[in-house]
Amino acid sequence: MHEPTITITDFNERVIYTRFRGSYAAFRRKARDMLNELLEFANLHDLLDPKASKVMTLYHDNPHITGSDNLRTSMAMTIPRDSTVRESGSITIMEIKGTYGVGHFELSAGEYSQAWDHMYHEWLFKSGRKARDTFPFELYVTEPPKSRTVTSLTDLYIPIE
Repeated sequence: MHEPTITITDFNERVIYTRFRGSYAAFRRKARDMLNELLEFANLHDLLDPKASKVMTLYHDNPHITGSDNLRTSMAMTIPRDSTVRESGSITIMEIKGTYGVGHFELSAGEYSQAWDHMYHEWLFKSGRKARDTFPFELYVTEPPKSRTVTSLTDLYIPIE
């Protein structure tokens, strides 16, 4: 893993999402199906903008506190602010906003845990910033890697005060 560039940013986006409950390993097995469900919904409701839509994974629980079978993880996608859309089936809508420390990483499939450790154990504690009580997330700048030999660009967002 290369040393990331870290920036501070204010984030304010509407997203559609579908949630999963279970271990991160089980989530990874379901993630592609969840993404396809989001993309199908977005296409049906004219929400997909190839230049602006971003895909994200939201982590609602701390894996050091919550048992692995009860971890809540969501697959999400940004949608236009002015769009009119109704929730349907497992697809719901929320707004994500606030200040975040953002680690800009180039990662292979096996490096995500190390990147999260870097953001929390290295950057957050040494930066003097305080964590805010909401969920962190990954925003995929490029398609996530499918193997340990390929890398992709992923931004890790840590909510801060």
